[in-house]
Amino acid sequence: MALGFMRRHRRWLYGFLWLVIAAFIILYIPAFQGATEKGAGATLVEVGSMPITVGEYQKAYLRQREMYLSLYQGRLDNEALKRMGLEEQTLQSLIDDRVLQLEARRLGISVDDETLRQRLATSPEFQIDGRFMGADELRRRLEMQGISVAEFEQELRRRILRERVASLVTDGVMVSPKEAEDEFRRRNEQVKAEYVMVPAEVSGVAVTDAEVRARFDASKDRYGFPERRVLSYLLLDLPKLQPRVTVTEAEQRAYYDAHADEFKQPEQVCASHVLVKVKASPEAAEGHADDEARRIAQSALDQARAGGDFAALAKKVSEDQGSAPQGGELGCFERGRMVPEFSDAAFALGPGQTSDLVKTQYGYHVIRVTARREETTPAFAQVRDRINNTLMGQRVRTLLEEQMQGISEALRHGKSIEDVAKERGFTAERSAPLARGAETPPLTSPALVARAFELKRGETEPEPFQVPTGYAFISVQDVQAPRAADFKEVQDRVKADLQQEKAFETARLKAVDLETRAASAGLEKAAATLALVRKETPGLVSRGQAMGDLGSSVALDEAAYALAVNTLSDPIRLPGGWAVVRVVEKKAFDPAAFEKDKVSLIASLRSQRREELFRSFMQEARKRVTVQRNAEAFRRAMAS
Repeated sequence: MALGFMRRHRRWLYGFLWLVIAAFIILYIPAFQGATEKGAGATLVEVGSMPITVGEYQKAYLRQREMYLSLYQGRLDNEALKRMGLEEQTLQSLIDDRVLQLEARRLGISVDDETLRQRLATSPEFQIDGRFMGADELRRRLEMQGISVAEFEQELRRRILRERVASLVTDGVMVSPKEAEDEFRRRNEQVKAEYVMVPAEVSGVAVTDAEVRARFDASKDRYGFPERRVLSYLLLDLPKLQPRVTVTEAEQRAYYDAHADEFKQPEQVCASHVLVKVKASPEAAEGHADDEARRIAQSALDQARAGGDFAALAKKVSEDQGSAPQGGELGCFERGRMVPEFSDAAFALGPGQTSDLVKTQYGYHVIRVTARREETTPAFAQVRDRINNTLMGQRVRTLLEEQMQGISEALRHGKSIEDVAKERGFTAERSAPLARGAETPPLTSPALVARAFELKRGETEPEPFQVPTGYAFISVQDVQAPRAADFKEVQDRVKADLQQEKAFETARLKAVDLETRAASAGLEKAAATLALVRKETPGLVSRGQAMGDLGSSVALDEAAYALAVNTLSDPIRLPGGWAVVRVVEKKAFDPAAFEKDKVSLIASLRSQRREELFRSFMQEARKRVTVQRNAEAFRRAMAS
């Protein structure tokens, strides 16, 4: 085992890698505190053949919770974490881990002890000065955080397993020099342009019945109906469930008493400041040399203490672009919100007092405190609505889990969606015919629609699909075969298409006329002659960014960036009509800069594409796995 290897290299392993301390100990170890209560070994979710226990979920949730609390320096309460969906995020992360393990098993990928030893022996993150750290020191540090070496080995094994699966799936991803050049152009090329939009106005476009009929006869295949599915579905959403739960005042008061710390409003100071920035490096364009910055800040401090108007001083001197226009006003903040040096200095002052010079990573500050607010705990009446929302949210989520579990079980045992809905006081709905790849509210879920086309007529999917308003269970009621359309069924659609084509053709001809006139008279005069409006971009814009109210499109980019300065484009077709563009300023492609960045850009793009491919691979892998939740175990986990 790897532990034996570390014992044999006890002299080498001294102190532990900061990367793992930061990324693993801080984020992972807090999870291993607690979760020893009764029921921790119960299965919460079954992912294929692999269970996730209540205890494992609780540990992972604690880990995530501690991470967010650390990142936000205690400014998040339990209610905020719930609004963020932390419970579901944690569960989905564990499910993804199980899916990965199942995929690794399917692909014949594993991580043996020798692999673990090699990682410990060769990875720079596990070394200091080119040597391993001692097992005793490793054990000591892990024990300080409440984690065993075995648990650490398990996590490292999982990390290597993920790397191997990702490598197998994504190693073939390549990025060509041409693709890198296209990306470099997208990031760096810019143009400033004037333009005129010629809208394609459909209103008022006349078409005859004969034209509509002729268009249909010439394009029948275009208007045919593909295979469609009619679904029976049961939608579970929060608005439907909320009337089924209640919270009493006694329960609200009990929550208030048990969670008093959540409602405390910490001590705050309200302050303004003047900031004089210090250069981050001698070559930096922003800021001053340290001596100069200190001199400027000291002068501002002297003026403030001599009775100068602090707000006027901040507007004149401060280099904090966010607060200077407001006279240096920072608002009110609690301890820990600002960098330590700034926070300590501000909280040491009374209302109306001005600090000495305070140096932080940003430069020199002069701080004036305008008010202080002592720590308070609001009365029950002030937070009653907030408590009620929290408790209602908890109970609705618990009820949702219970209902989903019960409905899934009933559907697996052969009951119809209609019967299950009736038994539980819901209503089964029938969808409009759905085409493959099309989504119709409330069934706006690509996974749901894709599954509907895998099921046969009369088949039911017992697992729910997440939709914007909640979760939906589906059954295929009817399969409509592809067929040709009757003229009357699509007459309005054909007419609308024909009107649009005529409107675009009229706009194109007008845009051609505009271009011809602009070539001699200029774009603004030509536009005025044709009752159109010339506009321009407010400044340089990059590829992919909106070019004023023309928006952004591939066609617009290709045309605009191919133009030389002061030349007009041909009419460019856009979703709303045709545009004529003239480039007035251009930041062109720089071949030398591209060559300098090409290698790193190719590496960056390849990494990005590999991540995207692996994410898609995992999404497909998850579709192959059955996920079954234990609603009762989930309820206990949420209540812990």
